[in-house]
Amino acid sequence: MARQLVLLDSTGSDWKLDDATRASGRRGIAAARAALAAVAADRRMHADDTHLPAA
Repeated sequence: MARQLVLLDSTGSDWKLDDATRASGRRGIAAARAALAAVAADRRMHADDTHLPAA
């Protein structure tokens, strides 16, 4: 088996995120989940409409 490509050198310093970066990431994930939920709810509400493309 061939050796796998190393993308990051893990022998250096630790990869740690500060609290502000973690909070920003959590807000982004929450916003993405809310957007997906809104689209899903809209599709359910308009399930009988023939002008919407099928999922």
